[in-house]
Amino acid sequence: MTATVLVTGVGGPAGRAGAAYFAQRGYRVVGTDVRVVESAATEFRVVPLARHPGYTAALLALAVAERVTLVVPTVTEELPIVARLRGQLHERGIAVAISAPPGIDIANDKLLTARTLTGAGVAAPVTFPGSTPGLEVAQLLTLPILSKPRFGRGGRGVLVHRTLTDLERAGADEVVWQAFLPGEEFDVNLFAERDGRVPAVVVLRKTGLKEGVVGNATGVERADRPDIADLAAAAARALRLEGPLDIDIRVGLDGKPAVLEVNARLGANVLTAREVLDALDDAWRTGRCD
Repeated sequence: MTATVLVTGVGGPAGRAGAAYFAQRGYRVVGTDVRVVESAATEFRVVPLARHPGYTAALLALAVAERVTLVVPTVTEELPIVARLRGQLHERGIAVAISAPPGIDIANDKLLTARTLTGAGVAAPVTFPGSTPGLEVAQLLTLPILSKPRFGRGGRGVLVHRTLTDLERAGADEVVWQAFLPGEEFDVNLFAERDGRVPAVVVLRKTGLKEGVVGNATGVERADRPDIADLAAAAARALRLEGPLDIDIRVGLDGKPAVLEVNARLGANVLTAREVLDALDDAWRTGRCD
C-alpha cells in the first residue's frame, strides 16, 4: 500500500514545494490549508487556523482517519502545536518532521533566537527588545536600524529606519530592534539529524528582495559558501533543532556572516535544494524521523 504524507499549508510556498516533492516520489499526499487552494497534493482537506481551539484535535483526527504515516508541517504558527503533538502521533505510528518544543519555541521568537545563538558563540546581529527606547537603540547601534516582528514569519513586517525621526515614529509593539547588515543575504536549506549531524545543506543566494534591501526573496541561486553552510549548521546545533530547516543569513560590512532568523520547517525555496527533501525522505523511511 502506498504510504501517505500529510503536508500542511499547501497554499504557501513551503507547503506547495513539500506536496510537489512527495507526490513526484509516488506517495499519496494529503494537503491541508485554511481555505481551498490548488496544489500538487493528491487530496486536499480544509483545517482550522492554528490559533483556533479546535486545531489540535482536527489535525490529529485527520492524520488518523487518512492513515497518514508522515506529517510535514510548513506553517510557522502550527509548529509549537505540532511539536507538542509528536508523542500522540508517534503512539499512532505516525512520524512527524519537526523539532522538540524547546527549540521550536526559541526559533519562533527572534529575540530569544539572537540571544541563544550569541550565547552559544554563533554569530547573530545585535538585537534588542522593542521595549528599548528608540533613542537608546540609536546610541547602541549604528543607523540604519531594523525593526521586525518578534514572532513574525520570514521577511514580513521588516522595516529599515535610516534617521532618528524615523526611529522615533516606529511602533515598538511586539518587535525587536536589530543591527542592519548591508551585505548579501542567503537562504540556507538544511536537514539536521537529532544527534547534530547535518547530512544535507544547500546555500542559496537571494538574487532579489521584495522590499529592495529587506523582505522575502524574489529569486535565488545556488552558491558555494562553505562558511555560510557551517554557520547554519552551528545555529541548528545551538538551538538543538532537527528535521528540515530554513535559515536566513546576511553578511556585514566586515564580510562576516550572521544568522538573521531560523525557520524550523521546510523553506519556500526547498525545491532548489532537493537534497534536503531527499534527506527527509531517507530519515523517514529508515525510522530516524519520528
